[in-house]
Amino acid sequence: MRRFALSFALCLGLLALSVWSWNKQQSGQEQQALAELGRHLFYDKRLSANNNLACSDCHQQAYAFADSRRLSFNTHGKAGRRNSLALFNLASYDSFTWANPLQTELAFQALIPLFSDDPVEMAASEIDVLAQNLTLSQYDYAPLFNAAFGDTEISLTRITAALAAFQMTLQSYNSPYDQYLAGNKQALSDEAIAGMVLFESERLGCRRCHGGMNFNQTLDAQGRVQLNEFHNTGLYYSDMGYPESDLGLYEVSFEQSDNGKFRAPSLRNVTLTAPYMHDGSMAHLAQVIGHYSRGGSLNLKGVQGDGRLNPNKSELVSGFGLTEQEKNQLIAFLAALTDSKFIQNPRFSAPNEQANAKLR
Repeated sequence: MRRFALSFALCLGLLALSVWSWNKQQSGQEQQALAELGRHLFYDKRLSANNNLACSDCHQQAYAFADSRRLSFNTHGKAGRRNSLALFNLASYDSFTWANPLQTELAFQALIPLFSDDPVEMAASEIDVLAQNLTLSQYDYAPLFNAAFGDTEISLTRITAALAAFQMTLQSYNSPYDQYLAGNKQALSDEAIAGMVLFESERLGCRRCHGGMNFNQTLDAQGRVQLNEFHNTGLYYSDMGYPESDLGLYEVSFEQSDNGKFRAPSLRNVTLTAPYMHDGSMAHLAQVIGHYSRGGSLNLKGVQGDGRLNPNKSELVSGFGLTEQEKNQLIAFLAALTDSKFIQNPRFSAPNEQANAKLR
């Protein structure tokens, strides 16, 4: 079933990519119009089968465009199998989603939540029905499509290109950490500075999997970025390796060594994006730090087995000693990666429904 869904998405993706590539060549004003169209679509529940689920329901601004649930829910009210990834600074990613290196374009990626049947998410209708639904929306789309494309035609390629353009505007680079780097030495507390030193240390090795300005890039021993790196971090070690419900990168590559491999998400805004891990299995940062300190989890979420012994576990997850004071310092540093202005920026919020509503 997943192979069918991927093939379906790939066919549609080729169409979406042609428009997305074209839009990259457009003027700044046209790109702004495209992103504004995408903002309306991002918050519109009429993209889903039951008119009850928007992209913004699983990617909420208050949570840095993640959500507070362990697992996301679909349009039918059923829980999926993965935790929502936060959305910001997406230009720093070489692929999207938790465990699919083929998802390298946002316009292509949007087809999965919209149309995939495994997993079911928004379960959007075919484009003719979807276009009709949008004409009944609280938003007046005719001027929005006209501003972005020069006419009012609603098509799948235009929808996905607009959604991608809006997501690319979600920039978050104004945390206390950023202010500290810019020269404001009062932006970080002494505790956070001590935590930063720990984070950067070879003893903890956090930067090996959370490198770069966005804390999401894998670095080799010489500090060079490794593309499309996914990691088994020793969350589980059952008879199947990781639980059969989600085998990570293995589901795309079918290589046994990829069992349980997932991407390292950005640590920016990490205090806003709990619960953690691909399956939301860890509620607090202290639990996450304890997992890496141990070098793997034991019987996590009732799955019997010691993840520390998983043969596919990354060599970068080897464990380390940490005092209670050092743990608190590390958490203080991670908290300093929170960009409070980002989650309050009205340019990223839901459009004013009254100002955009049609007169009926």
